[in-house]
Amino acid sequence: MTRVRASATTTALAASLVVKAKAGTLYGLTGDNNKSSEQFIQIHDAASLPADTAVPKIVFRVPAAKSFSLDYNEGREFQVGIVVSNSSTEATKTIGSADCWFDVQYI
Repeated sequence: MTRVRASATTTALAASLVVKAKAGTLYGLTGDNNKSSEQFIQIHDAASLPADTAVPKIVFRVPAAKSFSLDYNEGREFQVGIVVSNSSTEATKTIGSADCWFDVQYI
């Protein structure tokens, strides 16, 4: 059985994106940080946007006004759901303003 990958994309600059509200597999993420300072991109194992102070499953730093990408060729499993957000802090979520573009590939 062939599984077809799907894409979830923001339609405008955003602070977060609920990619999938149930278990799934993340294959890739591309986006753009439109902010004039660096921030963190976090990926949470959640079915909806978690509250601030939530601990992400994946986090990486993005410099000011730069594009970013993340690729998992074999996929990365999420048991609850897949949610992407920006954050002003690394270790826990402190959501920022709507200044990112997200495009996520998943099943």
